Amino acid sequence: MEGMDPNAPRKIKLGDLLNGTVVKSIGGRRFAIKCKMVPNGWTVALHARRPETVRAGALGTFWVAKVSPLQGAVLVHDGDFGRLPISDAMRARYVAALNALLGEGEIAGDDLSDARSMVLRIEKTDQADWLTVWRVLGEPDTGTVKQLLASIVALRTARKDDPESMPVLRAKFIETYGPLLRSALARLM
Repeated sequence: MEGMDPNAPRKIKLGDLLNGTVVKSIGGRRFAIKCKMVPNGWTVALHARRPETVRAGALGTFWVAKVSPLQGAVLVHDGDFGRLPISDAMRARYVAALNALLGEGEIAGDDLSDARSMVLRIEKTDQADWLTVWRVLGEPDTGTVKQLLASIVALRTARKDDPESMPVLRAKFIETYGPLLRSALARLM
């Protein structure tokens, strides 16, 4: 494209692979990484799963686990933890949960719990498949993740404390999140 600087850094998003050099340990499981694929002045830190194997000066390919534009920082991981495939057992539970949220019948507590778990793993980034789940949900931004989680919690609370309000809450939920959840369901199939 005209006017684009070919040397300008590209936009970085979760899951992107970055090549870099380990500079030094910055404490615990964290290491400073030198990487030309991020904007000038940004820092890149590696959170290593096995820090004993990381050596200063080593070249590596890492995946982006967090981008903090206001801080000019990128957190990367080594290994596959966080971006592993969704297990067949969890896939079946997620499909059931999404179908229940989008369907006409009564929503079981387990379905709401599984839907909450699906979204919560993205927010916490502490499960083996959180990045994969984020992609299945259409790579929602942080605000959408928090709103979706709050809406699922509201449905859970209404189911327990005020079942009469469920039809209205569910209709509003489907109106707001139906397209996102239908797309996620298609990706899970």
